[in-house]
Amino acid sequence: MDNELREKVSALLEAVVAADGVIRQEERDFVRRAVTRYRLPEPDAPLSLRSLGSATEALRALDSNAQSRVLALLVDAAISDGELEPREHALLLAAAAALGIEATALEERVIHRLKGPAPS
Repeated sequence: MDNELREKVSALLEAVVAADGVIRQEERDFVRRAVTRYRLPEPDAPLSLRSLGSATEALRALDSNAQSRVLALLVDAAISDGELEPREHALLLAAAAALGIEATALEERVIHRLKGPAPS
């Protein structure tokens, strides 16, 4: 993953955990682990990236191999506190739609992850 991609992923992670206006400790912990695991810069999303349009635009700009992996990471970040808030859900649905991923496929992943072990 190049530095530009790392910055985009970091900003997208920040956008999804901040989407509901509250960043819980579980979400902070998840982002910290992702930053370490993928050698991402510390998240510092510009305010414009917190909107659905700019977040999905950044996601579409990723190469096709990275898009589905990043969307999966965003799902895990959104549910890292054990719940999916409406604004987080809306951001995920918009991201999936921007990538041509069916809403039902996204919903299945969310349900599977909520029922499974906590994302790390």
